[in-house]
Amino acid sequence: MGTPGPGDVVVERYRLGSKLRTDLAAAVAWEAFDQVLDRQVRLTLVDGPRAADALDSARRAALVVDPRICRVLDVGTADVGSYVVTEPYPGETLTEVVSQGLVDEQQARAIAGEVSAALAVASARGVHHTVLRPEAIRIERDRVVVTGLGLDGGMAGREIDQSPATGDAQGALALLYYAMTARWPGIDLEVPWVTKDTVIPLPARRDEDGAVVRLSSLVPHVDAMVDALVARAFAPVPEAGTPRTPDDVVAALEPWGEVSVLASLPSFVQQEPEATERQAPPAPPVRRPVVTGRIARAEEAPAMSSVPPEGAPQGYPPPVPPPPPGYQPHQQTAQQSGYQQPPQYAPQQGYEQQYAQPQSYDPSSYQAQPQAYAQPGYEQQYYNQNQGFQTQPAPKRGGVNPTPIVLGVVGVAVVAGLIWAVMAILAPSENTPVVGAGSTANTDTDTGNGDGDGQNGGDGSANGEESQAPTTEARPVITGSTLVAADGAPVEGEDADHPETAARASDGDPTTFWYTRTFSSPDFGGIKSGSGVALTLQEAAAVSTIELSTNSEGGNVQIRATTPDDPAGGELLAEGPVSSSTTFSLDEPVVGSSFVIWFTALPESEPLPDLPDLKYRIELKEVTLS
Repeated sequence: MGTPGPGDVVVERYRLGSKLRTDLAAAVAWEAFDQVLDRQVRLTLVDGPRAADALDSARRAALVVDPRICRVLDVGTADVGSYVVTEPYPGETLTEVVSQGLVDEQQARAIAGEVSAALAVASARGVHHTVLRPEAIRIERDRVVVTGLGLDGGMAGREIDQSPATGDAQGALALLYYAMTARWPGIDLEVPWVTKDTVIPLPARRDEDGAVVRLSSLVPHVDAMVDALVARAFAPVPEAGTPRTPDDVVAALEPWGEVSVLASLPSFVQQEPEATERQAPPAPPVRRPVVTGRIARAEEAPAMSSVPPEGAPQGYPPPVPPPPPGYQPHQQTAQQSGYQQPPQYAPQQGYEQQYAQPQSYDPSSYQAQPQAYAQPGYEQQYYNQNQGFQTQPAPKRGGVNPTPIVLGVVGVAVVAGLIWAVMAILAPSENTPVVGAGSTANTDTDTGNGDGDGQNGGDGSANGEESQAPTTEARPVITGSTLVAADGAPVEGEDADHPETAARASDGDPTTFWYTRTFSSPDFGGIKSGSGVALTLQEAAAVSTIELSTNSEGGNVQIRATTPDDPAGGELLAEGPVSSSTTFSLDEPVVGSSFVIWFTALPESEPLPDLPDLKYRIELKEVTLS
């Protein structure tokens, strides 16, 4: 079988899907489907002189079972070559997480703790990773997964001067350091077994003795125990208390709490948590007093509620006068209704004689009573000589509804604002020179008429007066940045200045940056005359200020109004050395749709750990135009 492709079935079992990204140079990873066990897998074809070692170490790693380790499922050799089948790699790599923002201390501690706990399980079976790096760590929601156990170490074939367990302990703490600083203090990753297109993190800064700069000098308020633990792990000379195994790291970091990818991102990208509290049930409806239009009988009076309705004023209902002596109820009415009078509610004699006859009732004494407790929301009651108590609906409130008036005023204001904005955008300006992409400023016109006599000025303008080019009111919005080079220097491949990071110069995130390769001298080692990034604007806009944010001091940078195919040409707008924050203010605004940040000399930076003579590069964090 030749080179496999999507849809092919290898080993009579795994149907290939699409290719997957891997940072192993001598490997090709595939998304695959196991037709025997009906599950998704990841199939990696390995090649090269280390293929046999990779298969051997992967077989031993298949014995390790832990939810924090991506398990090895199958290892073998077939007509397609050597292969290793594992569970699918979940979530995002630690590199991708850090590219979204530095991780806080609690989350970095949890990530390193989970990795150490997983490797402690593997170490108990005699299996070690040996090449821990950000690309080998995956984070999915609240889960940390170590990938490449066995496979990565076999493909790397590293020769180390320390035990594998100590290397894994140091690698876990290197992940903690990297998550909080975006600097890598661990193993060298610019090596042949790592693909050239892999994003390699910048090496950690080191002091004069070769020790990694302490975490507390880069991250404020870091825990003193964590700071000392990391310092001992990367000391040039082993010190007492240096972690020797992943178990030592677990013991030092626990408890570390839960892992959350969202919690590891900056606050401006956090999602609002969903509400978990239940809303209070709605309040019960307010019951109004029921008016039946008749006076309650004596035998019904004790059963009436004495609790006033909600909102009734103090003193409601009005007191009922006591029955006079000698009151006798109507026996016929009680017998007809079947009502049996309880002994405790026996009415007094003479009560009905006083209140049951209408001609003896004087309503004038009660006409003012309803006014005493009539409140908003209650219906007013009045007494009718022939019909008893009746209800009268409360009068409707008068006045003018202001809502339509307010909405009308707001609508007129919005329309007026839109008209003004359109006129402001379309209105021409006369003070800014126009620079086309890749051309210099030119305010002279080719021809011009004088005062009506048909004569032209000697300099191509009317009567020697220059006509001004139109300007634009658009804001400079950067849509992207790409690597540019002159003198035939490459912009792609392993000899280019990391084109995969060029977009970071305009991504709005100051924690990421574009950087060049590291050279032995400020003049790019004599290999080329310069390097830089080209900024593409959404539309032509006037630029008067250019702000550069870098990790470097010194060197020389030029701001040019030109196109990516001529980065060292066009009009030179500004020039000078760079610092952590550099601002160039132009004498006059320049309109253009493409600008180039061109470095002609590199500042001095931290040297590479293994090559101290290479110490010149630029680290450009962000470019802002206004």
